[in-house]
This record gives sequence, structure tokens and C-alpha cells, in this order.
Amino acid sequence: MTGHPVSEVERILGYSFSNPDLLDKALTHSSFTEGSCCGDSYERLEFLGDAVLELVTREYLMTEYPQEPEGYLTRRKIKIVMKQNLARHGRRLGLNRFVQVGSGFDASDGAIDTIAADVLEAIVGAIYLDSDLGAAEGFLKREILQRSSDSDPLPDARSCLQEYCQTKGLALPDYRLVSRTGPDHNPVFTISVIIDGTEIGTGIGRTRKAAREAAAARALENIERMV
Repeated sequence: MTGHPVSEVERILGYSFSNPDLLDKALTHSSFTEGSCCGDSYERLEFLGDAVLELVTREYLMTEYPQEPEGYLTRRKIKIVMKQNLARHGRRLGLNRFVQVGSGFDASDGAIDTIAADVLEAIVGAIYLDSDLGAAEGFLKREILQRSSDSDPLPDARSCLQEYCQTKGLALPDYRLVSRTGPDHNPVFTISVIIDGTEIGTGIGRTRKAAREAAAARALENIERMV
């Protein structure tokens, strides 16, 4: 992490800033500005960029998959916006190399992945403020959305739901057995999934695993309307 020559970063991003101060903030970790205003680091821009990424991704998926149900779109959206995926694209662009950090910053692989993902979102927010939604959308489509292959396998519903909860700061899903019916050789399980005290979905299956997966899939269809 060596600082950020503006022209080199702009070349990597494919975008030129009218207000370079926004790019400077997007590439400044809070450890570098410790003791000063939180607005001097990328955290506020990351907050905005997260919302822009969410909106653009949803619209993109609605257009790309016009026949797919909501549950499928939610799972694919979660895969795109998950921190692991954003970190991969942030590292691919080399953004972590340009972040200003303080002397006490933990430069472990995990910390660098986190900063690569966070800075990518901050840059989306910075582009949005510097220009408009169209500019941010163009960057996101070029660098993230169009590089996300629909041939890549989607995570299972339980993994998607757990990732969603971790990203949103929610309690992890709690799967509870509602009932077990049928004969011992051919049982039917009904399982509900609870998040922060609210039942979000219920699933039925011939095994507990299948019922949990069905419950998670239903929860993904409901959660953003209920939480």
C-alpha cells in the first residue's frame, strides 16, 4: 500500500474524477486518519457505494434474467455483492495497493481482502457523487457485473442466507424443527428458520438437511421484505 497517484488510479478505474478529493477519501483507511473526522476516511463513501451497488445489481439482474423467480435473483445478487467477490475484484484492479493506511494497520491477507472490498464500494460511492448514477452503473457493469459469469454455480440457499445475515449485521439463521411426520422409514421434516427472533421461512423435506435448505430458500424470498 503505497499511496495513490491519481492518474494511475483513474486509468485503472477507467474514470476521471472532477473532484479528486473524493478519490482521495475513497482510498484512505480510518487508521490513516485516526483522531480526525470520520469523513476523512472511506467509511461514509463505502456506506453510499453499498447502496448504489445494491440498486444497480438488482436492476441488472432483472434485465439479464427476465424469466427467473425472485429467489434465484436474490441468490445471484448475494453472490455478486458478497465481500469475498468484491475483494476478488478489488484485488484484481489492484486497489489495495493504493490505500493510505496508518502504521498500526494489520496487513494480513484477511485484512487486505476486507480493505479491497470496502475500497471498491467506496469508489462506487465516490463516482456516484462525482458524476451520477449512470457513471457508477457503467463502472459496476464493466468491472463487476459483466465479469460475473452465469455459468458459475450459485451457492446453496443456506450459504446465501448466512452471507446475507453477516453482510447486514443480523443474527445468524437459527433452524428449528417444527415437526416430524410419517413412518420411520419415510419421514417428512418441517423446519423453520428464525433470524433476530422472527420466523423468515419454513421448508419441508425428506431429510433435515433438505428441509433446512428449503427453509433457507423460502427465507431468501422473504427476508428483504421482512427484516
